[in-house]
Amino acid sequence: MAFEGIQNGIGRRGVMKLALGAAAAIGAPAILGRASVASAQTSFAGEGLIVVSWSGNHELSFRETVVKSFNEKYGTQVETVGGWDQMIAQIVAAPADNPPFDITIADEYTTTTGMAQNVFAKVDRSKIPGNANVYPWFDENRGPARDYGVPFGTGSLWMLTANSSGLKPVSWKGFWDDKAKGKATLDASAFYWDLCIPALLSSAKPGIDEVFGTPADVELLFQELDKLKVAKWYKDGAELTNLMTQEEAAVAMMYSADAYGFIKEYGDDFEAAIPEEGTASYTNWFMKVRGTRHSELSDLFMSYLLEKETQQNFLNASTDFMSLQGLEAPPHWQSYPRDEAGLRKTYKLFGIDGWDKFGPNWDAYSVRMKETITRTTEG
Repeated sequence: MAFEGIQNGIGRRGVMKLALGAAAAIGAPAILGRASVASAQTSFAGEGLIVVSWSGNHELSFRETVVKSFNEKYGTQVETVGGWDQMIAQIVAAPADNPPFDITIADEYTTTTGMAQNVFAKVDRSKIPGNANVYPWFDENRGPARDYGVPFGTGSLWMLTANSSGLKPVSWKGFWDDKAKGKATLDASAFYWDLCIPALLSSAKPGIDEVFGTPADVELLFQELDKLKVAKWYKDGAELTNLMTQEEAAVAMMYSADAYGFIKEYGDDFEAAIPEEGTASYTNWFMKVRGTRHSELSDLFMSYLLEKETQQNFLNASTDFMSLQGLEAPPHWQSYPRDEAGLRKTYKLFGIDGWDKFGPNWDAYSVRMKETITRTTEG
């Protein structure tokens, strides 16, 4: 799929066209356990469920477009809380038969950690009608973990530029442009995503495979980052927002979980897009926590996550690619990939196998990243 300029991006006018209200879902999924399809509407009335989504804008969109409409349909009391990397530790610390939440979002890193700790419960996706419409890409590199949840969508890296900079988010090369000197910002915490940017620009290996190569391969990526002149490395989304809106930085890597909310608020002065080289990505699966006391309601909720209307509603208020085929591109993202070929060309997965290769060198890479941060922000 060819990308043409900023067609891949979003601005305030596109965002403001969206209807954020979540419509009631049509029909009931074929659920399991106590309720038949006919009785599902009332069988769970008044029952509670705690679902962890990503903190920040992702949680806000998830609450408004998914949780709210689910509660309206089934009379339940589902809640969503935000998390980032602490979910597995919280489950392990709690009694096995009384976990702190019932369902958690999980990217590949969270999934790998959770599988090692045996904190997830299996889910029979064959009983979920929407499963037939999931893009095969989501299961392809999942291994045994595919039996422990449902794929909801894909998060990724987006490029953000200030209109005043003279730059457009059309190529990752913009970080090395003279206009970006002293005005760039990247993530100091999740440094592995920063390494994906020079990997996407490299032609030595497909996709972001350099990140999963030998330490010598990864050193070449660090050396490319060393060439940058960075205003400041941010530690979280709030700091990134401040750097951009206070004009300390003019070009940034930001996560798709935050891109929609940022442009909705500040889109008159900024543009965000997936650059023409594509992007590095992680998948957002929702996993049932072992020991949940609401197993059947958890099954119903995960089935709801694979309903087309649920996913369309969330897409209309986000910048995450969704797991179901056949969704319509939202007004703010007209170049949303329409098919499997577009998905594969755009998104390069930092998969479970990638973590198996990257993880053993984590400590050494973390030390090396501190050197890069010092070199790029001094003088």
